Amino acid sequence: MRNISLDEEVKAISMEYDYGIVPGSVTLYTKDKTTSSIKLDLTLLENIVIVVEVSDRGYKIDSALPATTGAVCPKAAQHVHSFLGHTFETIENLLMTLSPLFCQCFQQVLFNKLLVLQGQQWESQE
Repeated sequence: MRNISLDEEVKAISMEYDYGIVPGSVTLYTKDKTTSSIKLDLTLLENIVIVVEVSDRGYKIDSALPATTGAVCPKAAQHVHSFLGHTFETIENLLMTLSPLFCQCFQQVLFNKLLVLQGQQWESQE
């Protein structure tokens, strides 16, 4: 986990990864000062709400439920449930593991950034 406060981490997740989760779905669930952890929920693009415990140990999946609106693919739900209790080093790793739709969005964002860099490189050579 990055060396920033937990509140900053929640804000960073909602801003940096909003393209690959349901926009605006990151919500602070609880804050535990004794364990220096927070729980937040967010909705994957597969329409599954996950509760994530964020601490200095990483990002642990506490629970997963279907979102209240829209259909959920049973295979996606089963995949997410297989990682309940698992701790990930980064939120990016968690999202890449749980959400194939996040992976697609991530790859598209990365590709677009590379195109911009390539365009800047061509401009500087001219």
